[in-house]
Amino acid sequence: MQIEHFENTGIWQPDLRMNTQGLLALVKSSPLGIIAIDLDGKIQLWNKAAEEISGWREQEVIGRAITVLSANAGESYEGFRKKTLLKQVFTSLPLSATRRDGSNICVSYSAAPLFDAENSIIGTVAIIYDITEKMALDTALKDSLEKMNRIVDETVHALATAIEKRDPYTAGHQQRVAQLAQAIAIEMGCFDYNQIKGVMTAGMIHDIGKLYVPNEILSKPGQLTDLEFGLIKTHPQAGWEILQEIEFPWPIARAVQQHHERMDGSGYPAGLAGDEILLEARIVGVADVVEAMSSHRPYRPGKGKECALQEIKHARGTAYDSRVVDACLAVFRSGYLLASE
Repeated sequence: MQIEHFENTGIWQPDLRMNTQGLLALVKSSPLGIIAIDLDGKIQLWNKAAEEISGWREQEVIGRAITVLSANAGESYEGFRKKTLLKQVFTSLPLSATRRDGSNICVSYSAAPLFDAENSIIGTVAIIYDITEKMALDTALKDSLEKMNRIVDETVHALATAIEKRDPYTAGHQQRVAQLAQAIAIEMGCFDYNQIKGVMTAGMIHDIGKLYVPNEILSKPGQLTDLEFGLIKTHPQAGWEILQEIEFPWPIARAVQQHHERMDGSGYPAGLAGDEILLEARIVGVADVVEAMSSHRPYRPGKGKECALQEIKHARGTAYDSRVVDACLAVFRSGYLLASE
């Protein structure tokens, strides 16, 4: 390699021109499999790394078609070669390959046209490397995540069923709250799919803490005493205690703990205010109020959807987050129906 001096800059620069022998040596020593195919589809170059990946030695494949790379997907390689001659470039395509011993592997395949000094296409050059282990790990990870998601869904379903078995008067309440909370979260437009699922999950089990409340209080007709209402008010904290050890991918325990907190600090159990309250909890809180006021109970008639919506509209910006209220109202203007209607 020569060194040239550029007088206009005063900087010494290397001459990056390389002779054919030097370039060939670089290609042959590359840790990546490098293959060159001529216009007729015949292999003209097959470096050491390509030998190690495929098991085919250079002298065994020179002059053969690129389809030698796969007994089952040879047509794919030939198809990509032809497209490369049309100046298409392919990067990191996962393709199946067959080693010389007949074993199947997966390779990453990248290809580009090969030009001569006159800028005419004289063939294609491809880079391959073995990604069999990586693909197996990716599949195992995907299976593991799917299994984890199933476990989470089954856990949530079991918890929701437990509270509904305990308090049959509110059977379906949590499901309806979850559906409305999901609709509100979607309407707000600030959550991705995963976060929306977290909001719905919190809605599904927001009353799990009522397992700690005596059933005769939950189903008591008429007005509760201060002591009885005090026991009811323990259920968000009890819910947090039940859920805090479960490793959900969302802040479910905190959302359940805070779903009765209010923006002006008038809620319970901690009297949190404003941004101290999780947005997910604010959404579940509004959905909970609307559903509970709308639905009938054996111990009191429902006040109806319109009354419930008037309640959140009246307390917009004080008890309830303005954005959540606006989204909830928009959901119903769009024709949303509670399952209880």
